[in-house]
Amino acid sequence: MTPMTYLAIGFAAVMFGIDKSLASGAGLLSVATLTAVMPAHQASGLTLLMAICADWSAIWAYRGNVSVKSLVRLIPFVIVGICGGIAFLYVADNAAMRRTIGIILAVFVGMYFLNLIRKRLSSNPEASSEKTPREDTGVSDAERGGKAAAFSWLKRIVCGILAGFTTMVANAAGPVTAIFFLSENLPVIRFLGTTAWFYLIVNLIKLPISIHLGMITWAGFLSMAWTIPLIIITVMIGRAIASHVSQEVFTKLIYVLSVFAVIKLLI
Repeated sequence: MTPMTYLAIGFAAVMFGIDKSLASGAGLLSVATLTAVMPAHQASGLTLLMAICADWSAIWAYRGNVSVKSLVRLIPFVIVGICGGIAFLYVADNAAMRRTIGIILAVFVGMYFLNLIRKRLSSNPEASSEKTPREDTGVSDAERGGKAAAFSWLKRIVCGILAGFTTMVANAAGPVTAIFFLSENLPVIRFLGTTAWFYLIVNLIKLPISIHLGMITWAGFLSMAWTIPLIIITVMIGRAIASHVSQEVFTKLIYVLSVFAVIKLLI
């Protein structure tokens, strides 16, 4: 391998450490970086190995901070998405993979910004003064509860399937799962601990599949083994920083990274 390839692998390792300990979504930059210097299937295999190492490190760093309820809500639908991703890998080329993931992420990022606009408009005193009181709308609390429950199920199904699909295709589900776990209103530390457990479970499911598809080889493991200490150190640094990050700043950072990832995948 060339020095540029080693540099790209090192950068990807740092990004995965940040992804698992501070800003979910940074791992997308790893995928984009490695894809620029090696075939997409090989890049995806290397990032999976890095992700598993970072997952174990993040679980130790955020031990005791996990929302089991949020995991149970999502994982069954993720398995469905993984199956779809396996089928997609058999028929799609690299360009199709990148554009499909980019479009999916663009939709989710767009939904986030539309939601921000909606909240800004609803907080406008002039707009709110024109609305009638809630009891005058003719919608009962039971109906509202039913709609909320239906939306919650739809969110789990859509986010789970998309997360499974994108993580199987290119280890690029960070923004999708970030959107779901943020919607669960988890504090920063619990959010990061929950995502660490989520990805460890999912990545261990993917590991034998990726080996079977030839995406992970012994030579590939040896080419990234030197980055394991780098990943662990990055996770520990990210854990220390996360203790001082506000929820608002944390959320904005995730979506800024998501926008950047979308641009990189679509151009």
